[in-house]
Amino acid sequence: MNIPQQCDVVIIGGGPAGSTAATFLSQKGYDVVLLERHKHPRHHIGENTIPQFWKYTDLAQVSDKIAAEGFIQKAGGTTFWNGRIRQIDFKDFGYSRQGLHVERDRFDLILLENAREKGVQIFEEVSVLSVDLQDGQQEQSLTYRLLQDKTLGKITCRFIVDASGQNAVIAKQMGIRTIDKDFRFMSLWGYFKNSKYIGFDGKAHSVENLRTILPTTFICSFAETGNWGWSWHIPLRESTSVGLVLPLEFMKTVQLNGGSWESYFRQKCCEIPILEDLLANAQFCEGSFGKIQDYSYRSTQLAGPGFFLIGDAAGFIDPIFSIGIVLGMYSAYTATWAIDRSFKNPSSLVHNQALFSSQLQGRLEVARSLALPHYQSGDRACDLAKTTIQMERALEQELMATWSTMTTRPENFQAIATSLNGREINSNKFRVIEEMI
Repeated sequence: MNIPQQCDVVIIGGGPAGSTAATFLSQKGYDVVLLERHKHPRHHIGENTIPQFWKYTDLAQVSDKIAAEGFIQKAGGTTFWNGRIRQIDFKDFGYSRQGLHVERDRFDLILLENAREKGVQIFEEVSVLSVDLQDGQQEQSLTYRLLQDKTLGKITCRFIVDASGQNAVIAKQMGIRTIDKDFRFMSLWGYFKNSKYIGFDGKAHSVENLRTILPTTFICSFAETGNWGWSWHIPLRESTSVGLVLPLEFMKTVQLNGGSWESYFRQKCCEIPILEDLLANAQFCEGSFGKIQDYSYRSTQLAGPGFFLIGDAAGFIDPIFSIGIVLGMYSAYTATWAIDRSFKNPSSLVHNQALFSSQLQGRLEVARSLALPHYQSGDRACDLAKTTIQMERALEQELMATWSTMTTRPENFQAIATSLNGREINSNKFRVIEEMI
């Protein structure tokens, strides 16, 4: 199938945000083309989901397929932070379905194929080179290259939705992407076979028990960096994803002594309390090491003439609370709402884009406030975050407050939500584990 020369909406990127937006728009009757640089299935880091994602997969009519895949269900989260071990159970916050640990190659493929089944025209191995954005109600255009034969092409549409992830095609072209100076980190990660995991009973278990004793996502503070660095441990079906998130200032002091970042990563995994015990008899998957730095950024504009930025193309926050997939799907849902209203009433475009931008910026700012060890409140972004929290149900507010407490960062959440409607938010819905290993 050849890429058409015209459609209603072009989606750049076939990750969770792009596939979800494409599905929602096609469900509403729009002619949607999705262009993806890679061929699915493709590897992607970020295997952790929280239960909120189910409401978007329900709307996309893909929940049954995700459930049938047999991903690892997780009961909640466990933190070992500054010597304290705490756990939360998602059921305590009103969720009847668990979060998942997913292999992103399979998870993303399921979402992409669902979009195709819903009528989206999908073209893979296509690199978007540039966009030509016009003011007012004019058509937008996009130039691309087919990676297999290097053929150039152009497609026109009414709206372009950028879901290109860290590539951030539109934000980079327009110069509206800025590194988040509060999150200058490097992340190192890899995969291990036969790692133990932390179950919700507060004990370590062998991988053979993953289906009978539900795991938790385990995160641990990195003592050498104070309250900034941390590690993750996410058990999957065939391996376990393990990563370190370390401040760049700290990394400048690291002496590799002729070694590599991979050897440094593997050494630290054997030194971090509890993590070292979980990996004691595990085997590192050769070739699985990855590294990235300065991956947290913000866009100074989230929508404009003919375009919307969603998912990681809009901004990326430190992944400590595993909200990336949910934020991507939320932004897809909100962008779809704004695009649909703008097609039906073109004069409402500016208003719709302003609402989309404020809603998404508010959620991104809440994520920043929960992840930063020291959050500066008092600006417009903080006001948007407070409004966002006020709009959430009470149990969701308690989940945010509890998570901030589990990583010893409760002052951040309290700085923007000390009291809502005269009601203090409960931040103690966790249980303390005295001994784990």
